Amino acid sequence: MIKRNFCAIIPAFNEEKVISSSLCSLKKIFGAKDIYVVSDGSTDKTVSLAKCAGVNVLGLRKNGGKALAQEKVIKKFKLTKRYKYVLFSDADSQLDPEFLNAAKVYFPKLPALIVGTVKSEKKGLISAFRAYEYGLSHRIFKNAQNLISVITVAPGCASFYNSSVLEKLCLKSPTLTEDFDLTIQIHQKNLGKIIYASKAIVITQDPSSFRDYWKQVLRWNIGTWQNYFLYKLYKPNSKYNVELNFLFLDNFLWVASIIIALSFPATLINILIGMILTIYSSALIVSFLEKKCWIILYIPVFPIFLFINIASYFYAIFKVVSSPRRRTKLTWNKVARY
Repeated sequence: MIKRNFCAIIPAFNEEKVISSSLCSLKKIFGAKDIYVVSDGSTDKTVSLAKCAGVNVLGLRKNGGKALAQEKVIKKFKLTKRYKYVLFSDADSQLDPEFLNAAKVYFPKLPALIVGTVKSEKKGLISAFRAYEYGLSHRIFKNAQNLISVITVAPGCASFYNSSVLEKLCLKSPTLTEDFDLTIQIHQKNLGKIIYASKAIVITQDPSSFRDYWKQVLRWNIGTWQNYFLYKLYKPNSKYNVELNFLFLDNFLWVASIIIALSFPATLINILIGMILTIYSSALIVSFLEKKCWIILYIPVFPIFLFINIASYFYAIFKVVSSPRRRTKLTWNKVARY
């Protein structure tokens, strides 16, 4: 069988508000026959809207979670046998028109995985902070990790998998972050290089409320710690593990500094001021580099998000450690769409 070059998979659960716009952006890059939507037990118009778009649709009756849905659509249409590369994206995400061209540059190198750049929509306070987070993580961390070949996480909305590699991965992730799970497997199984394509851009929706923001970061953090213990990432036996633990130190250092300073009130004030100034200065730099000066208006509120993130981070550790044998329900835990 002669393989086509690439296809795109969109797993979806009750995405009638966003599926049409997502497919519209995809069809500007891929042919409709190379786009595959898998509806994981949707009860709204997701399936009918996808069919109207003229793409391939697999409608699953039972909701089993994103990872299982992706596995089923791959097997149903034999995608790893028919395509050289498979893109995983999300129903709330829209690919930049130049996404494919930016990713194709790396195809001749036959990497295991090509990772794109996630950007935020321009929509209020939460999106302003997300624009800052994405800008900081990609411009500094992703680029640095790319240089030393230790990309820690391939985002689920912007990742091109080599089909031969995808066949060697277990897609039935027992965690809440299947994208992190797959990235770890590639590293631990030495399946090839993960490359960061900075110009392969995907725009994704952000939470529209603090409640949804908390819900999203908690899911990410719980999934992170599930994978951390599942794959024993605490062992310093690989470059990947060392890099990951180095990143994890950040939140621990912030908390440790505050705990130590509680015995010295004057020092606590200095630490809090230092934290705030660090956020303010880095956010200003990112806003100019990303050419998103509109986020400057929201920068004074950013420290609130830092404390929310830290609280979520440690609450997630408690949730995972306190119930190590309890299997998390792997259904969709997404935020409200708009």
